[in-house]
Amino acid sequence: MSASVIEHLRRVEVFAGLSDEDLLQVATVCKPRRLGAGQIVFEEGSDGDELMVILDGCVRVSINTRLPQGTITASTINMLYTGQSFGEMVLLGGATRSATVTCVDPCTLLVIRERDFAALCERTPRIGYRVMRNMASDLAYKLRSSNLLLRGNIRWQQGELGKRS
Repeated sequence: MSASVIEHLRRVEVFAGLSDEDLLQVATVCKPRRLGAGQIVFEEGSDGDELMVILDGCVRVSINTRLPQGTITASTINMLYTGQSFGEMVLLGGATRSATVTCVDPCTLLVIRERDFAALCERTPRIGYRVMRNMASDLAYKLRSSNLLLRGNIRWQQGELGKRS
């Protein structure tokens, strides 16, 4: 696996704190996937077993929402770029996809299948521990943010976006 893949993995939040040796092991379970602009990576409600890391390109994350008149429409909730990951909930034991992810640009993704990652963690538990700890921290942040947003207590200010407590 090339040094550039390890460099990309080093910048992915879910892999923060892993050594170069650990990242090399993660890189061995990665498979590249190329998709064109407009292609759907996966759809909300579908089954999934893959975590994706964006090597190149941009994806749109959207969810189906119901409008006041009852019609369903896709609402963009996030845009993800090079170095970011998505689909990580599958590492917790498989999951129904909670959103639709569509390539905005031509994309190169690194794909990690849940069963390959689980086997890696069996061989090297410190990798699994660190990744799960990173995921737990990220999910706790998202849950706190969602709770505050639902209560109407959050104030998005210039410079506050993307900041974590």
